[in-house]
Amino acid sequence: MRSFTKVSLLPALVAGAVLASPAFADQEAQKPVSFALKAGVTYTDNRDSIDDGALRAGVPMEKEDQWSFFIAPVIAFHHEVTDSVKFDASYSPVYHWYDNCRPGSEKSKLEHALRADLDLMLTPITELKVSETFWYSGQKDYFYGTDYNYDPSRPNRLGNDYYENRFRASLKQSLSEGGDYAKATFRWRIKRYDDDELADSSDEDEFGGRLDLMRVHSKHLTYGLFADYTSWDRCTDASQHQDMKLELGVDYFTLGAQATWDFYGNGDTYLYGSAGWTHAEYEADDMDDTDAPSMQLEMRLFQTKPTQVLAGVRYGRDFSDIYPFSSQLDLAGYVALTQYVGADRNLWFNASLELRNRQYDVEDDLDPTAYRYGYVEALKNANGGKTEYDRDSVYFRLAANYKFTDWLAGSAFYSYEKVDTDEMVGTSFDENVFGVSATLKY
Repeated sequence: MRSFTKVSLLPALVAGAVLASPAFADQEAQKPVSFALKAGVTYTDNRDSIDDGALRAGVPMEKEDQWSFFIAPVIAFHHEVTDSVKFDASYSPVYHWYDNCRPGSEKSKLEHALRADLDLMLTPITELKVSETFWYSGQKDYFYGTDYNYDPSRPNRLGNDYYENRFRASLKQSLSEGGDYAKATFRWRIKRYDDDELADSSDEDEFGGRLDLMRVHSKHLTYGLFADYTSWDRCTDASQHQDMKLELGVDYFTLGAQATWDFYGNGDTYLYGSAGWTHAEYEADDMDDTDAPSMQLEMRLFQTKPTQVLAGVRYGRDFSDIYPFSSQLDLAGYVALTQYVGADRNLWFNASLELRNRQYDVEDDLDPTAYRYGYVEALKNANGGKTEYDRDSVYFRLAANYKFTDWLAGSAFYSYEKVDTDEMVGTSFDENVFGVSATLKY
């Protein structure tokens, strides 16, 4: 069963973007309001993220390539009253145009991106950080008929317009002159589709909180405890898709320990590790609670170094990104590298890689109500009677960035993604993407 949503915030890619300094960061810090215009073109050899020969409504499909063009004006606001009060905000409408669209699809769409960040020192020992991100994706694709195949006679069209909103707030309190601290974090995310039929299987709600208690033992060693709670649901009450009504919500509680080893005591190079135990409770009454270990290990080298590295591995139980499973076991390894060239650092390269395995178990991750609709039997028959399924993925991205002048910058990238999954658990495919873009600063 094809998921309408595609994971895009891959940790290695996100880390690479965070590690890379924006081309115009120094100029933006000097002016409260700045304007920019971004434009670019990308090419993909797999427009529909499918495998050659994949069946859609019983018809074998072939991979199609596609060019897309975008243009995006950007307005940014930066206000720094003192060192203790900082506020940043930005807004960008993004217009996309596509060639070689699938039958029934639109050739263009308009997206909106809005972000705001507040950093406030309430007292010399109390810091508040608040961030808000809003994203609206205008319609590009229509899906029709069985297995979303194009059917011009169908009166009701499925459009994939949606918006996603993320809110995050953290309060950090120093506990001693040595740097010991307590930190409380709250997060809230919603995703909403305009079309009711698609919303029934793809709307998401997520909220949670985390508490960190950390002791600074020395300039090299920091350690402590953490408690994390997450509540997630795909649709607020119950999911209905293709006549299946399933309860997909799940709550997680993780308790564990964490530590950081700073090799030189200056924050440039350090090793972070955490280990804990996760307890999951499901919305479906017939699903048993589950317990699983969770762990993360990361090596970070960044800040003042011309070479910046983030490498890590994580393992744990998480909510599922594949409908109609509620949860999944997630194992991932990732690395992100940024390399600056020259004393002026006008040229830099980014590379990121993520290897990921997601595991799904009929007994642990799926509402037993699915048996009533024949879905479980179809799933077993398609996979030789197995009750445990895998979805493996590889993602690689390489980018080059150059700042020509104070007002002009350019970039180029190549990415490769390959997904290998059991039948009816997502879609297997591989995709190559190339792109170039330019940013003009006013």
